[in-house]
Amino acid sequence: MIPKEPPSQKRPSSQDVARVAGVSRASVSAYLNGSRFVSAELQYRIERAIKELNYVPDQLARALKMNDAKTIGLVIPIVSNFYNPMIRAVNECAHQKSFSFLLASSEEEPIREKEILQVFFAKRISGILVVPCSYQNKQFLEQINKSGIPIVQVNRKIEGLNIDSVVSNNYKAAYSATEHLIQKGRCHIALLGYDPGSLANTEKKSGYDVAIKEYGLVNHTIFIKEHNVESFTSAFNQLLISSPINGLICTTQTKTITALRILREKSWKIPENISVIGFDDTPWSSLLQTPLTVISENTHQMGTIATQLLLEKIENKENRALQNIILENELVIRDST
Repeated sequence: MIPKEPPSQKRPSSQDVARVAGVSRASVSAYLNGSRFVSAELQYRIERAIKELNYVPDQLARALKMNDAKTIGLVIPIVSNFYNPMIRAVNECAHQKSFSFLLASSEEEPIREKEILQVFFAKRISGILVVPCSYQNKQFLEQINKSGIPIVQVNRKIEGLNIDSVVSNNYKAAYSATEHLIQKGRCHIALLGYDPGSLANTEKKSGYDVAIKEYGLVNHTIFIKEHNVESFTSAFNQLLISSPINGLICTTQTKTITALRILREKSWKIPENISVIGFDDTPWSSLLQTPLTVISENTHQMGTIATQLLLEKIENKENRALQNIILENELVIRDST
């Protein structure tokens, strides 16, 4: 009978298992990892030693040794309702494949984004999903990807970066939204809003710009600091004073809420005085006094597809063709237009 070890505060190690079982540490490692054949007799002795010692393998140490932490990371620009469905999708897909999941927010700051990526790299993370905030870390992302840690861009895409991506067709959605307002007789249409220093809304602005130019209208882009409510509150108020706008396209949920609040405070009637299109459908969009027309983007589907693509890249190390997946948005027309 294998004698029980005396109580100890020190966590049992594989070396302790080897000593109690009377086998080599290499045999214990081979048994735990399934890396080579271990005889039935040695398996029995190792199993009894593990049970006697209440030994639990150190998964992190094993992962570091094998250079695979069975963990994927997601870098988003900000924690918001818009990204919640994506976060749930990533977590669900990771759990199904027995992967852990780490979440971090760059707050639209390139330096902070790079720091997060450096931490993920140092932890030997298995793969990374990133919603890039700017072009600034393009080279660094390429270096990480070439090092063997696969990356998938999600929701936003850095042009010229040879890394897989899963994004929405925001260009087409913004073009269609602008055209819809034009067909409704709106000739002074504003886009709220655009930050030149951020990748956010670049495609939306391009779609809006093209539609405005094609129909020969005045461009009323509202330039803002991304995710800064004070910035786009001030800019939108100023536009209402200086320009006779009668159509509005908001590029995020937060901007939509802010714009609706300001219009209500100023007693502007929707759609009599101004037609409004929000971005992303929410449970409250259809419950407003004037149900809101929206560009609906399925971020849960986007997160699912991106995570499945990343896990496939992790499990199949061989090189394959670059994949750039574009999902279509839907213009949900309601009474606000």
